[in-house]
Amino acid sequence: MKIKNFRINEECFRDLYLKDLLEGKRQGPLTGKLSVDKPWLVHYTKDQILNYYTKMDMGVCDCSIYDYMMEDNKNHLDDIALYYFGSKITYRELVKKSNQFAASVLAKGIKPGDIVTVCMPNTPEAVYAFYGLNKIGVVANMVHPLSSENEIKDYLNEAHSKLLLTIDTSLDKVKSIIDDTEVKDAVVVSPSDSMPFLLKTGYNMKFGKLKLDDDSKFSTFNQFMKLGKNKKVEPYDYKGDETVVMLHTGGTTGKSKAACLSNMNFNSMVEQFKYNIDNFSRGEKMLTVMPVFHGFGLCSSLHLPLSYGVGCILIPKLEAKDIGNIFKKYHPNHILGVPTLFKGIINCKDLQEADLSYVKNIVSGGDLVKHSLEDKINKFFRDRGADIFLEKGYGLTEMVAGATFAAGDYNAYGSNGIPMIGTNLKLVKPGTDEEVTINDMGEICLQGPTVMQGYYQKPEENAKVLQNSWLHTGDIGNVPNEQLYFYSRRGDMIISSGVNVYPNIIEQVIEEHDAVSACAVVGVPDDYKGEIPKAYIVLKDKQEPTDDIRDEINELCVQNLNKYSVPKQYEYVDELPQTLLGKVTRRKLKEAMKVKSYTKSNAQK
Repeated sequence: MKIKNFRINEECFRDLYLKDLLEGKRQGPLTGKLSVDKPWLVHYTKDQILNYYTKMDMGVCDCSIYDYMMEDNKNHLDDIALYYFGSKITYRELVKKSNQFAASVLAKGIKPGDIVTVCMPNTPEAVYAFYGLNKIGVVANMVHPLSSENEIKDYLNEAHSKLLLTIDTSLDKVKSIIDDTEVKDAVVVSPSDSMPFLLKTGYNMKFGKLKLDDDSKFSTFNQFMKLGKNKKVEPYDYKGDETVVMLHTGGTTGKSKAACLSNMNFNSMVEQFKYNIDNFSRGEKMLTVMPVFHGFGLCSSLHLPLSYGVGCILIPKLEAKDIGNIFKKYHPNHILGVPTLFKGIINCKDLQEADLSYVKNIVSGGDLVKHSLEDKINKFFRDRGADIFLEKGYGLTEMVAGATFAAGDYNAYGSNGIPMIGTNLKLVKPGTDEEVTINDMGEICLQGPTVMQGYYQKPEENAKVLQNSWLHTGDIGNVPNEQLYFYSRRGDMIISSGVNVYPNIIEQVIEEHDAVSACAVVGVPDDYKGEIPKAYIVLKDKQEPTDDIRDEINELCVQNLNKYSVPKQYEYVDELPQTLLGKVTRRKLKEAMKVKSYTKSNAQK
């Protein structure tokens, strides 16, 4: 399913008119509907609005992802693009290796429109594959390497992939299922492939050099790359909104689906960011921890900085013990990550006395930042010389990465900011297309150039989610002061005695308690109220799970929440279930409750 193109000039004219109207420079009526009034436009200048729409009208984003990245770098090919365990890879090398990978793919008989599965962490080889496949019109199906063997099999079969690029740590899983797929060639990467010689030698001595059985289906990355050596690659001539990348949703509320994304989606995301983060400079560095199989990682942490001439510090797997050394060695200027990354940073012993004045941007996405954590992050960086505040956003795979952004004067405490320039937002009554008034709570719906083409081979899902060019997210929020406040997934919302209860609000309050490390709230069945909130609580180290702490937490909730939102049950747990992307998943808590209830019921028989 494709989203219709906008009438750019008309949108530009209307946005400029609305800006004047909102600022009292014109007289006229407002409707009280977000999607029509766009109150967030007061935070953009007229020059920004004109510049954005003019560039979009000129077709700046209507090119391949590869060409967009190259446009600002074609005269700077000797700048550093990638940092990887001491290796410094220039744009010239990035271009060379991406083209060689593309030529090797073509040598295997893969054609434009075919789907190649990339099951990789953040290594240079994954970057070469991403840009190389894009240049020749082959779709990159990005898959988490920690997926189970059956999940990998399903991803491969769904996409009818004939070629797979995978990391060696997933090799055993791939071997066990490859005969049940259409894969003819599996290319295996070792994390040491792009390391400097001495580090590579040490790595291979410690973990063993990659060795493959005598199987014609498997080859090392270096063997595969020989197929394309010195071969010329002609760029594919893209037409319209063709799918170029498939990203799989996180699975927090159900089975993962593949979101189909276009060149326009990716390039527009970068173009929009330029109006919210305007202090990127060529030669700076970004800590690229977010994985390439996720939109926040692939676009915001890789395609975005590379398109600016900002080098990416590739981290395949971040260990807490390594954080201090990474900062000391690279001095990253820009850090994009999920809340758990920032928890690791502020708790890093090696950074407690560090000078972090070189850090220019810290951006959290992928999950909600609780109030107490936001305060700690801001204090940590500012106490160490970084004159910055945490910037936040709201987004989803179906929008590539970000839909709203919070920075500067639109970074209110706990907010997710304003829609990216060129993106529209409305709130509707859940399950309908009826727009609520401007201050009411509702389901978040989004419209703009980054909205996906649709889920791969899921026409029924697409019909529900994509309606008249609007993406229905299933998330609940409101916009009381031009800024979006995200509260919960619609499926996570608790309805108690007919009243909507939002887990995130309860979690915010509970995590204010000094003894609490993390919390997740779900609805549990109740004969009288339908559902009641139950809080699962992880205590900080060395804290004993006592009744006194529980009573203190309950009193905190009574003081700060309405009576429907005060949890009726509390349970201490050692950890909260997470998706492979590190997001807490309430769905798994609910499933665990059902299993526990079933087991208890059977035991009573």
